[in-house]
Amino acid sequence: MTRLLLALALGALIGCTGIHPVGPLAGSGLGPKHGKGKADKDKDEPPEPVTVPAPKPTPPLNTTGPEDVTPENPNLAIRKLQQELEADKKTVPSAPKTVEVSRYKNGVKQE
Repeated sequence: MTRLLLALALGALIGCTGIHPVGPLAGSGLGPKHGKGKADKDKDEPPEPVTVPAPKPTPPLNTTGPEDVTPENPNLAIRKLQQELEADKKTVPSAPKTVEVSRYKNGVKQE
């Protein structure tokens, strides 16, 4: 008789960990707790991305206008416009350099 009680008690201890509540009262907290909760949800979520604001571009010089172009001396307006464009090129930040990875298989470059 004691062996039967011991076997039932051991079976209850081992078997009760696999019982999950089912039905309308499953979410009410009346069933066994399995350690799943907010801790598991926090681990599954990726970390927040780090965002860095882009630098504000400098406005163009805009020193040459339509009133600067005259029929008597159009080359002066061309030179002014070229100087303005060169100055604007210097203020534009350079584009970031991307890395290109080449893959070779049997001595042939794969694309």
